[in-house]
Amino acid sequence: MKKAFSFIFMLIFTLSIFAQGYVINGLLYKTGRGVATLRVYFKDGNEKIDTSAIEKDGKFYFRGMISEDVPALLTINGKKSYRLYLSPGSTIDITMGHSKEKKNGIKGSPLTDSWYSIVNPQGKEDYDVHLERLENWVINNPENIFCADIIASYLAHRWNYEELSRTLNTLKGEATNTYHYRHLKERLKQMNSLQIGATAPDFAAVDMQGKNQRMSSLARQSKYTLLVFWASWSKESREIGPTLIQAYNRFKNKGFNIVSLSIDEDKNSWKQAVETDKTEWTQLFGGKKWESEAAKAYMLKAVPYNVLIDQDNKIVEFNIRAENLADRLAELTGNRGFRVEGEIAPLEEGTIVMELLKADGQKEKMATKIVNGRFVFEGEVDKVCMATLVLPTRSGEVSFFLENSLIEIDGELKDLDKVQISGSRSNDDFLQIANRCNRQKNPMQCLMNYVLDNPQSIYSPLIVSSYLAPYLNTNELREVFSKLSGEATQMYQYQLLKNHIAELDKDEALGEKVKDFTLSDINGKPVSLSNFVSQNQYTLIHFWASWDLKSTQGIKELRLLYNKYKTEGFNIISISLDDERAAWADAIKRYAMQWTNVSDLKRWNSTLVKIYNLEYIPQNILVDKNGRIVAKNLSCEHLNQRLLLKFAK
Repeated sequence: MKKAFSFIFMLIFTLSIFAQGYVINGLLYKTGRGVATLRVYFKDGNEKIDTSAIEKDGKFYFRGMISEDVPALLTINGKKSYRLYLSPGSTIDITMGHSKEKKNGIKGSPLTDSWYSIVNPQGKEDYDVHLERLENWVINNPENIFCADIIASYLAHRWNYEELSRTLNTLKGEATNTYHYRHLKERLKQMNSLQIGATAPDFAAVDMQGKNQRMSSLARQSKYTLLVFWASWSKESREIGPTLIQAYNRFKNKGFNIVSLSIDEDKNSWKQAVETDKTEWTQLFGGKKWESEAAKAYMLKAVPYNVLIDQDNKIVEFNIRAENLADRLAELTGNRGFRVEGEIAPLEEGTIVMELLKADGQKEKMATKIVNGRFVFEGEVDKVCMATLVLPTRSGEVSFFLENSLIEIDGELKDLDKVQISGSRSNDDFLQIANRCNRQKNPMQCLMNYVLDNPQSIYSPLIVSSYLAPYLNTNELREVFSKLSGEATQMYQYQLLKNHIAELDKDEALGEKVKDFTLSDINGKPVSLSNFVSQNQYTLIHFWASWDLKSTQGIKELRLLYNKYKTEGFNIISISLDDERAAWADAIKRYAMQWTNVSDLKRWNSTLVKIYNLEYIPQNILVDKNGRIVAKNLSCEHLNQRLLLKFAK
C-alpha cells in the first residue's frame, strides 16, 4: 500500500509540474444574469468549451488546468467577445460595465496586454491602414505566438489561396506550434479545393416554397449563376440589392441567373426581407448562420459574398464587387451593349423611336414596337452619348445619357418632365449637377461655374445648349463655347453649338436684316414678320413650344417685360413649334400670352427651323423697326437692360 500511495503521489506531483491552474474572475456591471462562455484553444488543435453562469451581481468564474500559454475567447451572452491569453498559474480579473469605483479592463495576463497593444487600432487609424499594419507586424515577427491568431482573426478572410500560403510559409518556431496555425493549414487545404476552375461545392437548402433545392442542379440551368450569400440583418447585403436586380434584368435572357442563400437563423425575417426587396430569382434558406452546410462548404466568413459558377459547376470567380458585376457579365456573355426598356402610360401600342445623338452632330435612329405598354431597345455604343425617345404621334420626347447598361424609363405621358430614368450612371451624375444648382439662389450662375470649372466634362455642352444659351447673347455664347475641350468636344451638343455659332456668324450677324416669313396666328389670320416689326420700335421674335418645359418656364418673366414696355413701342411675336392646335391654344390661354402668336403646326418640320437654323428652344431675336438684328438669345434680365437703354434715348 505504501508503494502504491507513493507512486500515486509522485504521479500527481509530476503532473503538477507540467500542468497548473488558471483562474478567471469576472465582474460585469449593469448586465444582470446571463451566461459567459470560454473557448480555450490548445496547440494540438483541440478546443475546450466551458460555461459559467453570470450571477445577479454580475460575477462569473472559470477554473482550469493548462501546461502551456494558450489563446482563449470569452463570450458574454453570445454577443460580445474578448480575446484572452491564458498562462499556467495565472489569475485574470475582468471588469466591464462602466463602474465609477473600478476601472474597466483585463488584468493579470501580460500576454493579453501585449495582444491588445498590437491588434487595437492606433489613434484614428482607419480600417485598411489598421490591417496593413497588422500584416507588416506578422511579416516582421514570424516566430511570435500571436502571428497565426492575428492572421485568423483579421487577415485570412481577405486573402486568396496564394496570399495565405505565402504568409504561412514565412512563419516559424513558436508561431507554427499553435491552435490557429494548425487550423489555418486546414483552411489552406480547403481553399485549394475552392480555386477558380475547381468544382463548386454542392449543398442543399429549401426555397421560398419549402422545396429542397440542390445548388448543382440550379447551376446547370444557366450559363452562369451567381451564388450570393447574404442575411436580412446585414446592411451591406441589402444595399447591393438594386445593383444585383439591374444586372439580373439585363442578362437574364443571356444565360445568367442568381441564387441567393440567406444565413439567417430566423426564417420569418428571411421571408420578409425577400418580399421587401422584390427579387425574382431563387431564394434559399441556409439557417444556422455561419454553421450552415453551404457556409462551411464555401468557408464563409462575412456577408455579402458571392461565387460565380458556370453551367458545368465550375468556379469562375469569387466575390465580384456589385458595381463591377455588369461589366464582368458583359465580358463573359459577349453582350457589352445597352438595354433600354420601360413604359410611358397610357401608351399601349404604336412605334417608339430612339435617336442616338452622335459626336458628329448626326442622329442614328432605332425604332421598336410598344407591346402591352412596354418597349425595349438593345444595342451598343462606343462611348457615352445623348439619346432621345420620340413618342408615337410625336406626343413628346424624353432625353437621357445613354451608356452600355440596363436603363429603365418609366413615367406618364401627361408629365414627361417627371419621367424616372434609372440605370445610367452618367444620367444620374448629370441630374445631381442640375438638382444641386436648382437649389442655389442663382441656378444659372451655378451652372455657368460648373462649365467653366469643368470644360472637359461630357455634361458641359448640354448645360450650355439647354440651360445657358437662352440667357446668353451671341458674344457670351461664343466665349463660353471656346472654353470647351477634351471629351466635351465629342458630344452631340458640342457640334450643335459649333454649327449654331457658325451660322450666327455667317448668316445672321448683328445689324443684318432678319429673314422674313408669313404664318397664321391662332385665329387663322396670316401674319407677315416684316409688316409686323415695322409697326414697332423693337420686336422680340420668340421661338417656343407648349410641350417644352424650359419654354414655358420663361413666359412669366417675358409677360412682365411685355406689360412694362408695350406702351413704349415694344412688341412680341411668338412662333410655336407645336403640332397640335389644341395644345398650342391652351398654352396661350394658360400663360396669358397676350401678344401675337403664330405657327405652321409642323414641329421640327417647320420651314422656320431651317430658315433660322433652330437646334433647340427657347430662342429669341431682338430686331428694330427696320427688321435689323439688335441682339440674339437674350435672357429676360439682359432684355430688360437693353430695352431700358433703348427707350431711355
